[in-house]
Amino acid sequence: MARSYRRWVLSFFLLLISGVLVIGFLRPLSSLGRRVTLPLARWFSSQGQAVSEQAGGKTCLSREEKTSMEDRLSALAVDYARLRSLEEENTALRSQAKFLFGSGYDSVGARVIARDLRHERAHLLIDRGSDDALEVGQAVVVGDGIFVGKIISIRERIATVELATDPHSRIAASFVDDHRLMGVVEGRGNGTALMNYIPASDRVKKDRTVVTSGTEEKIPAQLPFGIVNDVLGSPNDPFMSAILEPLSPYERITFVSVLRPSALRPSL
Repeated sequence: MARSYRRWVLSFFLLLISGVLVIGFLRPLSSLGRRVTLPLARWFSSQGQAVSEQAGGKTCLSREEKTSMEDRLSALAVDYARLRSLEEENTALRSQAKFLFGSGYDSVGARVIARDLRHERAHLLIDRGSDDALEVGQAVVVGDGIFVGKIISIRERIATVELATDPHSRIAASFVDDHRLMGVVEGRGNGTALMNYIPASDRVKKDRTVVTSGTEEKIPAQLPFGIVNDVLGSPNDPFMSAILEPLSPYERITFVSVLRPSALRPSL
């Protein structure tokens, strides 16, 4: 029993001494591990924070770039619209110049500065007037000599153009390559016009071009206005009517040419 007790005590002291030795031996290793791993942990932590800050900076920059891109796109859209408008104006001016040069008409170019295109009215205001030798009743054309209306009022530097679709407008008309008076174009408002008093014997058909007749004092003949879109009336009626489609969209007119009195006798 005593021998067994001594063995147990001896074993306990051996275990205790071994534990002390092991702990003492591992303590430098533990200290070494901390010395090695702590800088690594700090490095990884700093790198992670840097990456996080960089990512956050990129996100903020992306928003700025997005806003900047949207502003650029808006500016480009505006520039594109302006270029398209200038291109259309340039094309219209070239067409008018070509027509006027080939016809020999005396004319005055004018810019549209205001427009009134309501259901009951169709007027344009241009930046030319009596100072430019304009007169009431003169024909106003666009493009390749397309008739759009006539001057109804005038001041020194401005004039009002009554478009052919105005409810008060009345224009003597005929058909292309036919110099006979074939009817009267009456404005119906809302961008529409009707050619009335067409003799039933003429047998007017769709898509036929309607032009000015030249019977009015200051409006030359054979200026195209529109095409026949539909024919109204029965074969037993003495006169027919035709719904006309204007050749030029009035809401897009920016430049016009006013034909002055000498236009009634083009130079040869």
